[in-house]
Amino acid sequence: PNPACPRREPGAMAATEAYLEKHGVTKMLDAIVNELVSEKPADPISFLINGLLKEAGKRGQEPALLQRLVELKKTLLSEQAEASKTLDEKAKLSAEVDKLAYRIKHLCKALDTAEANGGGGGGGAAAPSVGQIPVGHTAFSWAGGVQVGGGGGGGAGGG
Repeated sequence: PNPACPRREPGAMAATEAYLEKHGVTKMLDAIVNELVSEKPADPISFLINGLLKEAGKRGQEPALLQRLVELKKTLLSEQAEASKTLDEKAKLSAEVDKLAYRIKHLCKALDTAEANGGGGGGGAAAPSVGQIPVGHTAFSWAGGVQVGGGGGGGAGGG
């Protein structure tokens, strides 16, 4: 005898029929299969699954599949918010890189000018001319904290 099939005893058959009747399984499956045969969809498995999901919805039940989909949606929304924050941070860092590149460019230009004017070999860096220092900086701040001018060795390169 097949273990998957209920025994052919009158009590076992009656219990099986009572279970199917109590939960409306036979009537529900008959309706879904009749609709399947009537519509003849290209993907009958998906059609049957969707029919079962619709029936669960009518009964106010939330199948494990739908619960998992809700969990996945929450995860995706959380990851989307995190990705958005990361993109914002990337934009801020990119702006900072642009500012630093601008400063490096102008520092190099000031250094080249200072070296061209003969100030490249002594104890301190040659003082950039006033026109080379951007607004909002002093010669000291623009030189990165290095003592500028021909002073007596108080800067980073002096001895």
